[in-house]
Formats: sequence, structure tokens, C-alpha cells
Amino acid sequence: MRVVSFSVPAWFPPYETSSADARPPVQLTDQESAVFLCLATGASNAELAAELQLSVSTVKFHVGNIRTKLGGISRLQACLLAALARQDVREDARQDVRQDAPLSDGGAAAGPR
Repeated sequence: MRVVSFSVPAWFPPYETSSADARPPVQLTDQESAVFLCLATGASNAELAAELQLSVSTVKFHVGNIRTKLGGISRLQACLLAALARQDVREDARQDVRQDAPLSDGGAAAGPR
């Protein structure tokens, strides 16, 4: 089982009265990560289950684990964090594509006329 790490931003308010100063990275399993990233859509457990091809009870189990691992936050807070995480994933993917893409030679139109 591969574990995915997710860091809660320091500025994000905790649901419980815990210290927001030193938040260690949260370790989510692959399935928890998939459910977490899908939470950004605001979908219900049944909708998440259909999208991820899981049972509703499995989705509920993972959502509960995610909320607990993130410090007992509400489902809405988890959805907001998931939206931030999806944005970070997309930005990282764009940067990877930019770094791996070969430099353009300017194309045919850039040649002398």
C-alpha cells in the first residue's frame, strides 16, 4: 500500500482547538487520496461511490478517516482543502509538462522569407 502525504496549510483554521503552528503532513492511503481529491466537487457519498466504483459505505469510511487524519475537520472544510489540493496537483502537472517539453524551433513560419 502506497501512502500519499498531504500538508494542511498553516493558515487553515482547525476545527478542533488544537495548535495550528506545527502541523505534520497527513498520510493518506491511495484510496483515501482518490476520495479526498473527489471531495473537491462537493459530491454526495453516493455520487463519489458511483464515480470511484466503490460502495457508499466504503466512501463513508474513507471520508471519516480523512476528516480524522486532517484534525477532525468538517466535511465542508475537507472539501475546501481538497479543492486546494487539486489546484496544487494541476499546477505541479503543468510545471512538469513545461520542464519536460522540448524547446520549440519556432515552427515553419519562423524561417527566413
